[in-house]
Amino acid sequence: MYESMNTTAAIFAEMNHTHLPDGHKVAFSRYGSGKVPIVLLHGFCEDQSVWAPLLPYLNELPLLLIDLPGFGQSDKATTPSMQAYAAAVKAVLDDLEISSCVLVGHSMGGYIALEFASLWPEYLDGLGLFHSHPFTDNEERKTARKRGIETLMAGKRDLYVTQLFPNLFAPAFQANWPDIIQALTDNGKKQSTEAIMHALQAMLDRKDHQLTLAALPCPSLFLLGEKDALIPHNQGIQAGLLPDKSMVELLPEAGHMAMWEAPDLSSDILKRFYQWRVSCRNKKL
Repeated sequence: MYESMNTTAAIFAEMNHTHLPDGHKVAFSRYGSGKVPIVLLHGFCEDQSVWAPLLPYLNELPLLLIDLPGFGQSDKATTPSMQAYAAAVKAVLDDLEISSCVLVGHSMGGYIALEFASLWPEYLDGLGLFHSHPFTDNEERKTARKRGIETLMAGKRDLYVTQLFPNLFAPAFQANWPDIIQALTDNGKKQSTEAIMHALQAMLDRKDHQLTLAALPCPSLFLLGEKDALIPHNQGIQAGLLPDKSMVELLPEAGHMAMWEAPDLSSDILKRFYQWRVSCRNKKL
């Protein structure tokens, strides 16, 4: 797992950029070759380096990792919203002349993947929700996000990020790997206060996408953690019943960060999904 952390430097060494119509840039990295890449979207307070532990396991597949607007090396969005984030993803795909992909989003990245699916389903050969779901926030979650915005407005970004990351992991991982959590926390503190606030507001304003999943023409994946404190796994299982073709995988020892907590198992799930979606397509022919 420590070796996986070192791959972060390699990610940024291979960074490329797409420019949006407003002139803002979106950073991305590509690995492998193939017409239908797995596009990985990071979550809240993260950037594409969060996927580093999976790269050694997925080296035989075409991958595209994107820094969402405002995070990592991407410029901020002019009007931050789930639609604006999804449009940035589409801009990268169009720039690279990618017309079909398997889109996988972690947490907030899953919300963006769902927004993308509602707008441009023809691009998708598969949709993966990695610790994510289609539902809007309940009142408790809305209150927490509003308090987060207040904390950030008070100039307490580092405090907010410090309190955020430990709760993303299962208790055993927190106890055994505090240095990894600290490294992710330190990276979270590099994200701008404005970008974090905008992301919180975008999540507050996001649409319910249950109908998007129900109408999804491509196969879907739901990767869940049994010890996820943010997204109860029964919520993910409920969402997994919506699409016509879905794969639901529950990792018993994982919290909200399976790419770190179980990189081998979560990579295996992604590879099986990538292969399964081909079988689903062939059955229709």
